[in-house]
Amino acid sequence: MTTLIVIQLILAVLLVILVLLQGSDNEGLGLGGGALGGMMSVRGSANLLSRLTAFTATLFMIMSVVLTISASVSSDRNILESLPNIDSSVTNSKESSEPSIPENN
Repeated sequence: MTTLIVIQLILAVLLVILVLLQGSDNEGLGLGGGALGGMMSVRGSANLLSRLTAFTATLFMIMSVVLTISASVSSDRNILESLPNIDSSVTNSKESSEPSIPENN
């Protein structure tokens, strides 16, 4: 379970970095020029970033579903069972007593 959480955390950080690297209007790495040393054009780097972002987002969603399922399988309790019990006799006695008026000093 801890390994899945670490993978989820790495995917979340990677997704944030990939989104921040994308410039506005999809100009590729946010630098406007050949950011990869002329190896790729602006359009190629933008296409690569958008594909990596989509792939990372898909992995993030899949890992979220896997973590949710594994957490629900490992837990034997229902969410309603984990709530604290409320004693009805205590609430009835509080409702029947009149509130006291504080004295001014």
